[in-house]
Amino acid sequence: MRPIRKILIVIILLTGFIFGVSFSTLYVQTHISEGTACSCTLPIPILIPTLSSLGVFVGSVVYYMMFPKTEKDKEKYRNDMKILLGVLPNDEGEMVKMLMENNGEITQNKLSSKFGRVKTFRTIERLRMRGVIEKEPYGKTNIIKLNEIFRQILCS
Repeated sequence: MRPIRKILIVIILLTGFIFGVSFSTLYVQTHISEGTACSCTLPIPILIPTLSSLGVFVGSVVYYMMFPKTEKDKEKYRNDMKILLGVLPNDEGEMVKMLMENNGEITQNKLSSKFGRVKTFRTIERLRMRGVIEKEPYGKTNIIKLNEIFRQILCS
């Protein structure tokens, strides 16, 4: 479905829901002010759960239409990441994977505890020279961050 059509359907749904809630509020207010709240055609105590349920339904439909994430998309993303990380040598791929798991940044100490100090230093330098990561001083260690472009691609 085209995006403009989806937006139009969402606007119609939300407008209809708001109109329904407004009309129901007016209906209840009128019957309360007339003193006929107990004898009205639509029982007022049923109106609140009905509108709440309708709100959940409308919200679910709007979410489904505006944010279509399916398992197929997630599986495609996982496969693309495996291919991308497969291009890197093993140690570099593992470090980039750890960075992805930590939202694009991690301390050098954490990497050193897994890979060893020398291997970590050399791998970080190779990735830094290619522009994949950035290294910033942080106390007695460094913060290793994915470059902004790679962060947008890998951590989305």
